[in-house]
Amino acid sequence: MRKEKIKRIIITVLAIAVSLITIERLYNSRAEFQTTAKDATYYGILDAKYTSREKSKDFEFLHNLLEENYPFFRVNERLNNINWLENKNRYKRIIRNTENDAEYFVALNNILKELDDDNTYILTGDLYRRNYKHYFPNRREIFHYERSIARYDFDGDIGNIQLDPNNNFIFHNGPVLETKVLIEDKLAYMKIEAMSYYHIDEDYLKIKSFLKEVEDYDKLIIDIRGNSGGCDEYWTNIVQLLIDDVHSAEYYSFFKQNAKTVYDIFKVPSIYTIRDLDEKVLQQFPPEIKTDFNFYKINQVQIAPKENVKFRGKVYLLVDREVYSSAEKFAAFSKDTGFATLVGETTGGGMTFADVPMTYMPLSGFIVNYSRELVLNADGSINMETKTIPHMVVDDSIPNEDFNKDKCIQAVIEDKI
Repeated sequence: MRKEKIKRIIITVLAIAVSLITIERLYNSRAEFQTTAKDATYYGILDAKYTSREKSKDFEFLHNLLEENYPFFRVNERLNNINWLENKNRYKRIIRNTENDAEYFVALNNILKELDDDNTYILTGDLYRRNYKHYFPNRREIFHYERSIARYDFDGDIGNIQLDPNNNFIFHNGPVLETKVLIEDKLAYMKIEAMSYYHIDEDYLKIKSFLKEVEDYDKLIIDIRGNSGGCDEYWTNIVQLLIDDVHSAEYYSFFKQNAKTVYDIFKVPSIYTIRDLDEKVLQQFPPEIKTDFNFYKINQVQIAPKENVKFRGKVYLLVDREVYSSAEKFAAFSKDTGFATLVGETTGGGMTFADVPMTYMPLSGFIVNYSRELVLNADGSINMETKTIPHMVVDDSIPNEDFNKDKCIQAVIEDKI
């Protein structure tokens, strides 16, 4: 009798175990935990055949890095209802299910995409080479990490760098500026595809010449729709030409961490602890500033006139959701100082003043670019959350080659001065 009872118990336990294993396997096989990827070479990486354990340890590094530095977790919760930190176990399951390094690479970027932040991602091989070529030798210690060199299959010879001609990140393959007259003696137009560092000098001369030609016009359109940023000097040069007095705006930046040594290339200068901030000022900011951040900096953007071209018409800045980073700063500054009337749709945000940092992941060698700076708009709202709302909202902000069918341009034409 006793043996029969023990047998039934064993059978029951085994049945439960089999059921649990089956349930776990079924749960683990759900589409949300699977990653589809092309061959590793498609992403410009080598497959080092990392084990599940190595991938998990690598992800722990990434998770800790962001937990300590990333500034927009609460913003992401409010905008997208995603609690990234609490999703850790789900992300670890996704990582465990990857069958090769290409899937691991894609899985990491998919996980980071849930932050909804264009400044936070793992570099592809092409982005590695672009950054290497642009920043060499300033960030040598990052790009020359032996595992990164191996992962991205790079020999360290800057002269041999081959870039994807279809990618315009950092280096732009063609012109970024277009100028033309839309309505003779009335409406002038400038299109800026990117705030390209490599076009600053040549475009400055073109812009100055064009503005002198149209300085008696009633309206000037500066179209930055689709512009994801670049270098501030590009747009500040434009402002200098069109103002006749000093324009200035002030923006607060907040950080969770500061550089641990003075040799850190991403050390933020003139940074202060939250304790140094006046309590009355602090109370005006979103509550998470006081609870989640330890350091702050005040950024003064001040632009004085230079080589004034005597344009006295009204300036309009066309914007859309793709306006980001440096282009976002142009939009915010234009609105806050009254430099231009913004037309279009709410921008993409992403305003920064300090360099966006990057570091290598110690095990895999992948290089991660990540946000660490929370910037407040002039009205005290979080730029990454509210972005910049235009003066004249146009629902259909898609550019049209025929300006008569471009709703943003038509809004400018119809605007009464």
